[in-house]
Order: sequence, then C-alpha cells, then structure tokens
Amino acid sequence: MTSKIMTKEDNIRILLKNFVNSQEDIEFAFLYSNQGLMMAKYSRFEDSISEDKEVDAVYGAFTALVENLMDKISLEYEIGHYGSGSFETSEHRIIYLEAGSDAILLLACNYNTNLNKMLPVAYLVVEKIAQLLEDSFDFKYNSLSIPELSINDSFSLDLGKYSINDAEPILGDVKPTHQFLRNKPVQKLFKLIVLGSAAVGKTTLVNRFLEKDQIIDYRPTLGISISTQQYHVQGFKDDIIKFLIYDLAGQEFFKRVRHEYYKGANCAFVVYDVTRRETFDEALDFWFQDARKELGNVPFVLIGNKVDLEDHREVSKEEGLKKAEELRSFFIETSALKNINVQDTFKIIGIGLFFKYIDDAKD
Repeated sequence: MTSKIMTKEDNIRILLKNFVNSQEDIEFAFLYSNQGLMMAKYSRFEDSISEDKEVDAVYGAFTALVENLMDKISLEYEIGHYGSGSFETSEHRIIYLEAGSDAILLLACNYNTNLNKMLPVAYLVVEKIAQLLEDSFDFKYNSLSIPELSINDSFSLDLGKYSINDAEPILGDVKPTHQFLRNKPVQKLFKLIVLGSAAVGKTTLVNRFLEKDQIIDYRPTLGISISTQQYHVQGFKDDIIKFLIYDLAGQEFFKRVRHEYYKGANCAFVVYDVTRRETFDEALDFWFQDARKELGNVPFVLIGNKVDLEDHREVSKEEGLKKAEELRSFFIETSALKNINVQDTFKIIGIGLFFKYIDDAKD
C-alpha cells in the first residue's frame, strides 16, 4: 500500500493542530492569506464541532469575529506587512502574527493566557508556516512538532513597552492591547554559553543548531569552540539577531579558567546526559550554581540530552523538570544525535531575548 504524499496544506494543518494542542490556552487558530482568504484553521474543539450545538455556535461566532478583524487589520497595515500584536475582549485574547509575506495567523486564546510564554512559541510557529508556504522548510533540521520547552513563570518579555494605552475598541468590545512593530532596523548580538560535563553532547547540540554535521573551529588546547549564527524573527525581517555561541569544555582542567568565558553572556544552556546521573548532579551542583553566581538572573535553560537512548535513561523527565522549576530555569529534553528539539530550542530562546532586550540594541 502506498503512503499518502503530504501536501503543503496538509503540513500546515498538522502544524496548527500540534501548536493548538501543545498550548492549553489556545482555543482557535486561523491562517489567512493577505487577501483575506482563509487558508487553514484548527480548533481545540475540532471533534465537537457540528456535534455539540453550543460549541458549533461559539466556533461560528469566532470565525465571523476573526473575519471582521482581518478586514480591520488589512485597513490598518500595508498589504504584506501587518506586523503583529494582540487584542482583548471581555473573555479572550486574540494574537495576530505575520507568517511570511503572504499570510497572517490569528490565535483566539483564553483571556488569562501568559503572553510571555505564548509569544516566543507563536513566533516559532509562524516561521515554520512561512517556510512551508515558501517551500523552504527543511525536514532534515526542522519539524512540525512543537517542543515541550518549559518556560519559567519568572521570565518576562517586558511587554509594557509594546502596550497600546487607552485604546478605543475597533470592533464591538475588541480593543488593541499590544503592537509589535519597529520603525528602524536594529542588529543585536546575544552571547550564549553552553555548559556541562564532558561527553554530554554539547558540541553536537551546537552543530545541529548551526546545521553542521562536522565540528569546525574547535580548539582542544583552549577547550572552547566559538561559533556564530544569524537569523531573523518572523515579521521583523529588517532586524538581525546574531548568536555568539561559546561551547565550553567540561573537562576538569578547564574549570579553572571558565569565568573568563562567562562574562557578558545573555543566556546559559546547562546540558546533562539523561543516561548518566552523575552529569545531571554536576549540572545542578556545579555548572548551574557556578554560572548563576557570575551571570545573575539571565535566562538559564536546563537541557536533558540523549533522549534517543531511552532504554538507558537514568534521569526521568519529571525529575529534570522539577529541578528546573526549583532553580527558576527553562527546561527541555533533546537528542542532538537525532535532532529532536534542537533548532526550536535555540530559536525560541533567541525570540525571547529579542523581545526582552531589543531596546538595548544598537544600530
């Protein structure tokens, strides 16, 4: 029996389904073309629509509301450059984001949704949508799945600087609350340090993000690999994010000079091997504590690597998540070898840093 060939539309719908089901606060997702034509949609209540009259009525009302909002957004923004932002009603938050030059994604969310957690993932999703529409989505390094990145409650994007104060309703009780547009392009360099014991997979993790299969620029005598990666946040095509990535060796001799490489870091990844408990203990008791003393409250991401070796696991996902919560850290499990959650983790962190620190950027 031949397998079904997935079309672009199939992949977009799978992506929307995965996104909605991964975020408990999203109720509806609508993808429209920049001419206002619906391209795809997915609802958390998909299985109940047309079977439950009450759900069907709510879905119909939201569809009509979103179509009217699309008309308003089209009038407000030049075709092909909507920007992104949010509205609120008495019961919901509605987020809209550019998905390339040809589409816009609208999300109807619970009113109490945490935008600090939602927006970085939403921007990752519209980047994937844009790549699918442009036929540039690379399944070797990319995935339609949504990473289960646990973002600590203390993390803030400082969204106050994007707030629209005292805005009048633009449609019924729908009021604009945030608008994410920039008048002038900026470039921002973020220093990221990758820490952990020897042989936990740090270098493979970095190379997967860089879309490289071989190690380059590795300096074994210094115990450090320095790489750069440049990319854009979807909808901010004139702004440039550049990661300066310091992959620090985990050998004992390097620990004596590590502080020289911590300085100026905007974020730290602390990596352990889920099949070797001693690397988990050292990640928590040494690398995390040591870097936090030097860096203060920059975002930390605790990463459990080598989940492809599930049969040899010694540290459970639940244990890693619990420790990350205690340390007020982000948490994710990855497989650098199988490229699970690697690209997306780096990108979500980059998106978060972009919004949090963009006012510090220099032209």
